[in-house]
Amino acid sequence: MQRVILGLFLTANLFNASIAQAQGPFGGSFGDSDLLPAERAFTVSHPEANVIEISIADGTYLYDERTIVQDDAGAVLRTSRSVTEIYDDPLFGPTPIHRDKLRMVVTDAPTLMVLTFQGCADIGFCYPPQQTELSFSR
Repeated sequence: MQRVILGLFLTANLFNASIAQAQGPFGGSFGDSDLLPAERAFTVSHPEANVIEISIADGTYLYDERTIVQDDAGAVLRTSRSVTEIYDDPLFGPTPIHRDKLRMVVTDAPTLMVLTFQGCADIGFCYPPQQTELSFSR
């Protein structure tokens, strides 16, 4: 039992040491000044009742499969989307992504929709999933 506890303790210390080394002496190693906040990296607009556009900043991309539109009850809505490109993601392998702009046309769009999306920066940082409500009065 003592060996198990000692093994867990050593593993935790090695993990913490590797994080500290990756962060460097002043915190994150991703160059915080180069990393845009999520709201600037991905700008959402809703120009028409059934259209959602996401402007994607240079150096960032959105995962197609992690971009969904739901109604207020949580049902996923069908969308047609702009063309994707395939990115060789280090964790997920070949993955469809969007760069520059994603335009989605929502089939049978309700007046209230919830958009959920997730993207990453090319420097290796992935943003947490983002969510926003979109409403359009007819």
